[in-house]
Amino acid sequence: MKYLFILLMALSLAALGQTENARIRSIEVKGSSEIEITPDEIFVRITLKEYKNGGSKEDLNSLESGLVKAIKKLGIPAENLTVENLYGYNWDWRKRKADDFLGSKSFILKVSDLKKMNDLVDLLDPEGLNNMNIQSYSHSNIEDYRRQVKIGAMKAGKEKATYLLESVDAKLGKILEVQEIDYGYQGPMMRSNMALMAEDAGGYQSEVEFMQIKVRAEMRVVFEIE
Repeated sequence: MKYLFILLMALSLAALGQTENARIRSIEVKGSSEIEITPDEIFVRITLKEYKNGGSKEDLNSLESGLVKAIKKLGIPAENLTVENLYGYNWDWRKRKADDFLGSKSFILKVSDLKKMNDLVDLLDPEGLNNMNIQSYSHSNIEDYRRQVKIGAMKAGKEKATYLLESVDAKLGKILEVQEIDYGYQGPMMRSNMALMAEDAGGYQSEVEFMQIKVRAEMRVVFEIE
């Protein structure tokens, strides 16, 4: 009898749980939000290389000194320039003199925009400038923007659920479940600018905007229906 009583209690509780679950009516929606922002942290890789100038060699000390002076002239803080790598090669393997070894040195320059890069190239030794390219870019407040779009996605989901239920004379209840949908890396968006040929008395100054970063969030939300 004792075991029969326990079995009947278990069956009663299971049936009660199923009844309670059946009473919970819910609506599931997805809300999304996105914004486009202009990067204010752009990291440019600049590679300088030694070269032969007649009978002498233009060394890395001289080339690096020219780079430091150039960024100072453009008003870029000195601490924005850091060394990335150092490498070299022997331009003629048959020769063994010290000045036969030609070295290269790469730097990372942090800038807030690229409009000064044209001027920087003009200030550097063209023979010693081996390569320049963008390593990466971001925004100093990127986490704030990510938080902003997540909040926007939640609000969009709530708004969608609200007007859908209102269309059938139902009311929105409490949140039952929330899930962030992760799409992985989101690439940049190109921002067009038609004022590319403008010049003034001081010469051409680039007005071409950098690529936009698209920050997007999507949330899956389940609400109870009252």
